[in-house]
Amino acid sequence: MNKFTIGIPRALLYYDFMPYIDYFFKNLGLETVLSPPTNKKIIQKGNELSVDEACLPIKACMGHLQYFEEQKVSTVFLPRVISIEKRKYICPKFLGLPDYAKSYFGDRLNFFSPDINVNGFNNFRKSLQDISKHFPVNKYQIDHALKEVRKSYLNNQKLLKEGKNLKEIMTQNNKSEKKEFTIALIGHGYNIYDGGISLDIFDRVTKRAKVKTVEMYSEEELNLGKQFLPKPLFWSFGEKILAAALYSLKYKDVDGMVLVTAFGCGPDSFVNELIQQFHKKHHQVPLMILTLDEHSGEAGLVTRLEAFMDLISLRRKKLWA
Repeated sequence: MNKFTIGIPRALLYYDFMPYIDYFFKNLGLETVLSPPTNKKIIQKGNELSVDEACLPIKACMGHLQYFEEQKVSTVFLPRVISIEKRKYICPKFLGLPDYAKSYFGDRLNFFSPDINVNGFNNFRKSLQDISKHFPVNKYQIDHALKEVRKSYLNNQKLLKEGKNLKEIMTQNNKSEKKEFTIALIGHGYNIYDGGISLDIFDRVTKRAKVKTVEMYSEEELNLGKQFLPKPLFWSFGEKILAAALYSLKYKDVDGMVLVTAFGCGPDSFVNELIQQFHKKHHQVPLMILTLDEHSGEAGLVTRLEAFMDLISLRRKKLWA
């Protein structure tokens, strides 16, 4: 049994890709250590370690890395994600994060930061093969682990398109409750699912409403949304967020929309402006924008969110009266 241990921060693209990376390492017989869910201490630590220009998700990630130093986890998986689609890229802060982390932690943490520059699952498989060359495993183990990861990926994609949200899939929650209305919860995965960053927005909304997040939109829906773009965006996640929002505003498949964004995010500031401009012409779906930072107060956010859902509930009852 291989006893090599690697830490995986529960931050940034964890909710998009890391469940598969974690699954991959475990199928290789390697021991993975996840940092805890984001909390106030992690955010406070990350804020102390980060430059002022960093957005809240980057600051939170630095806090997660500090946790690994405290727990004496010697090696941390922090990939440099450059591109996941052809001619589209990720936020430049993500590209520079491994260098920034190495400059602060120095020899206290050993970062495994391979470049991930892919377009589609087949190339993603190749990236995983390149990563695994650094670990003491054989080709048979690698091929088997990749097959298991692909099964998990395809199964999750099927469940998402059937209406399951990512949190239900990760927690294997099969309970299905009928909700009064549907809300599109639009934003990056780390702004939606990381309760420490979002102050549990996802859980608060799902108590009353059925939720539709970006990864739950089908390719057909996203393509219909993209037809309203002035031109293709070169941010992968930004384009999907924008396409999902435009689709729902145009075709009214939801009762309301909550756009969750992090203060200081450059791509989001551009995408949010396009969504607001589109909403002026297609305003039948109510839209609320929540901007998060390390100073966000829970009471004010909850009040706004509850009031928004109350108005949607009253509006729906009035429409059906």
